[in-house]
Amino acid sequence: MSLFKRPHSPYWWYEFLFEGVRYRRSTKLRNKKAAGNAESIHRAKLAQSRAGIVERRSAPSLKHFAKQFLDSVKVERRPNTHRCYSVSVKNLLPRFGAKRLDEITADEIRQFKEARLKDGRSGATVNRDLECLRRMFCVAMKTDVIITSPFVARKVEFLPENGRERVLTFTEERVYLSKANPLLRDVATIILEMGLRPEEVFRMRGHDVHLTAATPFVHVPCGKTANARRDVAVTVKVLPILRRRLKRAKGEYLFPFRVGGGHDWTQPMKQLQPAHRQALKDSGVPAFRLYDLRHTYGTRAAEAGMDPLTLMKTMGHADLKTTQRYVHLSKRHLFEAQVRVEQFRAEREIAEAEKTNPETLKRIHATQ
Repeated sequence: MSLFKRPHSPYWWYEFLFEGVRYRRSTKLRNKKAAGNAESIHRAKLAQSRAGIVERRSAPSLKHFAKQFLDSVKVERRPNTHRCYSVSVKNLLPRFGAKRLDEITADEIRQFKEARLKDGRSGATVNRDLECLRRMFCVAMKTDVIITSPFVARKVEFLPENGRERVLTFTEERVYLSKANPLLRDVATIILEMGLRPEEVFRMRGHDVHLTAATPFVHVPCGKTANARRDVAVTVKVLPILRRRLKRAKGEYLFPFRVGGGHDWTQPMKQLQPAHRQALKDSGVPAFRLYDLRHTYGTRAAEAGMDPLTLMKTMGHADLKTTQRYVHLSKRHLFEAQVRVEQFRAEREIAEAEKTNPETLKRIHATQ
């Protein structure tokens, strides 16, 4: 051992050479035997590193890692996602805050679900918290903070949700828009006509709008998913709205952040909930979320015959599963599809009967 003490210091130091490199450190220990053990541990770590053995750091507590996680979400420029995750983190901290990430088990998560339901929370609310927790584990695994997660191999089950999406009728749409203020009317019309997410409309910038192209379109540079980056065609109803907004714009954003009695044109608007609630109150239309206007677009597009792949690209979904789950076909659409099947069968039956037996054809016509 190469232990020594410096003058006027009560602590033991060690010094040794390893592969030509000199290591000299204080052990911060007063006991010589304990200091010798500290030197041996340091030598062992260097030998393991030389052999390619890397010692894994202790996993942080959820409370400590949550700050790092939320900061990473904020950097990705997803304010709504950051806001939702921040709420879920507050819900998770009382139960898991003091625990290290690698100590949280699937059974503890099950107990958390049961406790939240017992408190009167809906399945959808609890699932938002679980999704936040799952995302935190994913980030921790990608950054080598932990090796595995309770969500691996479907150890954690999400709760069934009652569908909250609602499709507006054209009458509801017309009445709602008639009571909306000009700003809300513009935003709502764009969502209904183009299927954009509300935040994608809020963040729309002048250089993303291409009205002079052969087919006018809006470029969405980023968003909720990787597929959110896309070009969306501008409809006839939206065209005059964008022209007016471009003409009046005094900065990069077409829907600027409201500050006092004016606007900050360097920032996009954040939300429209007060105006939306007022329009619902004045119109008498049954309550719906602003996001349901996008759902209305998707359902109408499916009813109009848009194929799933095109709809997925237009709405910026991550995969077809989302599109199939997101768009709930109406009863009227299903009825029309059934009528088409019946018409097809009748036409084929008559065609085959004409080729075989005229008497059979007469009986078919008599039963119709």
